Amino acid sequence: MTLDEMIELGVLFQRMAASKDAIFAETNSVCRVDQVPKITAVDFKRISELASALAKAKRGKLAVFGSISGEVDLANGDVSSIEGEAVAVRLTKNIEAEAAYFVTRRGFEAALSDAEFMRGVRKIWIAEDFLPFSTRSCVYSPWGSAIEHKHFEDTFDSPRRLVRDQSYLLAPTDIRPWYLMIPGDESSGVLASWKEAAVRNLIFCLPTEIRASDEARQVVLKGARSAFADVDLTKPQSQLFDIVTEAVRWVYDQRRDTETKFHLLNNHLALYWPEKAKWPMGLAGVLDHALASAREAFAFHLQDDSKEAIKSLGDLRKALQEDVARSQTATRDLLSALWRDSAIAGAAFALRSATTNSSAMNIASLGAAALLFASLLTTVLSNWRFDVLAKQVRAQWRQRLYAFMSEKQWVELVIRPVSRARWVYRLSVVLVFAVYIVLIGALLWVVYPAEVKAVAGFILALLSDAWRSIGDLWDRFKSAPILPSSPPSTPKPS
Repeated sequence: MTLDEMIELGVLFQRMAASKDAIFAETNSVCRVDQVPKITAVDFKRISELASALAKAKRGKLAVFGSISGEVDLANGDVSSIEGEAVAVRLTKNIEAEAAYFVTRRGFEAALSDAEFMRGVRKIWIAEDFLPFSTRSCVYSPWGSAIEHKHFEDTFDSPRRLVRDQSYLLAPTDIRPWYLMIPGDESSGVLASWKEAAVRNLIFCLPTEIRASDEARQVVLKGARSAFADVDLTKPQSQLFDIVTEAVRWVYDQRRDTETKFHLLNNHLALYWPEKAKWPMGLAGVLDHALASAREAFAFHLQDDSKEAIKSLGDLRKALQEDVARSQTATRDLLSALWRDSAIAGAAFALRSATTNSSAMNIASLGAAALLFASLLTTVLSNWRFDVLAKQVRAQWRQRLYAFMSEKQWVELVIRPVSRARWVYRLSVVLVFAVYIVLIGALLWVVYPAEVKAVAGFILALLSDAWRSIGDLWDRFKSAPILPSSPPSTPKPS
């Protein structure tokens, strides 16, 4: 099915729709004209030929119905079979997922007003000859053209989050269908129709509030003062496309700053808005000035943010220094506790040589062992708990105060320095723990020599077996031949 044939089919539908009492409608699934008083033999023959071409291309089914005789056999029938009857011509479209085509511009313009359809469609063909264009979500092309839709991972804020729309209809939920990426020919009627629909949606992404009543609708601009403007959509608005698109892109392009930019623009629009001006035509004289002022205000806002960022980085550096100092203090406290507890254990051993009372000696040794165990457990658990709490606090800093930093910067400035400081503490814990085990074991040996000797022998045997296994694995690794990456070549006979 060629473009010229589709254009001819669209012309046929429009000519029949111009008949008296005829009713025309086109959606993304069907194009039909009903109550046509008469159809000529020439049109009937051409409809039959186009129906055959559509069926071969598997693009849909074109059928003619008489109000009395019903569906007509286009291949074998003729126009005389429906003479004197009101005629209906219907095109049932075969459509792909997320795609649509239209044989008339009237049907295309009706589809542009369907918000749900526009959010879901990705490819649209129109039976007209024009230069293709595309938006963030859809490609528009003449019938028969190959379309490659590039998917964008966009995270635009929804205007519904910022605009309080009491009508629940005017503010769009998504700006991607109206975000022009590749412009087409400015003289194209298809592009002009799309621009008119785009402006009707984009103008309601800018005000703070849209009020609706039975009689009229009104937009509210809020800032240092509030401005009110009645909505008048009776005049064409396509001449506002460029300036409105520029303003919407500036506000919504960067999601992080969308809310700030939105309120700055509303503030300056309210200041510049003339009394009794209608929305949106009043934007023609004030939006460019308001946008320029909002950009200047946002630049000053960024300077203030930079000062806050520098201050917050200074606070972060100070907090990290404190964390590193706490790690060093924890290491010193651990070593101090070791010296103190070693002195206690030494006192218990000194008592053994100073007294012959075995009962007193056993009690002193058990008490000293229990004291050393409690001291070690308390010191290690308190330091571990502090480390967990510090990690949780740093995670909250990351989310709430330092979200502007990249993950790589956060690792270099925060995670790595703290990890190095904690590494020294963890190494000290291992060595100190080993010394405590020896001291506690020696104290228990005074009371239970046989049992401690048996346990110590078992542990030494395990360690010996482990060391021997490691040695065997190392010997096997060293003795294993290193195979070449490819087999040697066979020598050729001379």
